[in-house]
Amino acid sequence: MRRIIVGTCAALVALGIGWAGPAVAAPVPVTALTCDGDTYKCTANLRFGDNNWKAGWGATIQHVAPRAARRAPVPVTALTCDGDTGKCTATLQFGDGNWRASWPATIYHQAALRSAQGARLAAPVPANSLTCDGDTGRCSVNLQYGDGNWKANWAATIYHP
Repeated sequence: MRRIIVGTCAALVALGIGWAGPAVAAPVPVTALTCDGDTYKCTANLRFGDNNWKAGWGATIQHVAPRAARRAPVPVTALTCDGDTGKCTATLQFGDGNWRASWPATIYHQAALRSAQGARLAAPVPANSLTCDGDTGRCSVNLQYGDGNWKANWAATIYHP
């Protein structure tokens, strides 16, 4: 019986479960963000472990002017989120600079944890400090609005290629 308990505790510690806790707290910083017009996905490189962890999510890729080609993946130059539409939009470094990627996001105030339907945000507002959390499977950004406690988050697939 004692051997089973000791073995179970050792296994829990090795897996990062139990008293020891995980080796790295989540969420983790994003080091790069790209969007792909061919697959309609955005990918964030995560600063975690061997730095090969990624977060990915579906995005609508569009161009604000007609007749432009798409290429994959391209860097993101700016990120904004809109509390009125519940979407975040990335400006893509491609072609004439008018390419955008957008995806649904939950917009909320950190202190009150209210959704955007309960309080109005000016739209869109700049976003910074993008992080992704492998435990919850979500990415989030801080919104440059009001008292600084507004955030946007969305579901993402966290993976290691």
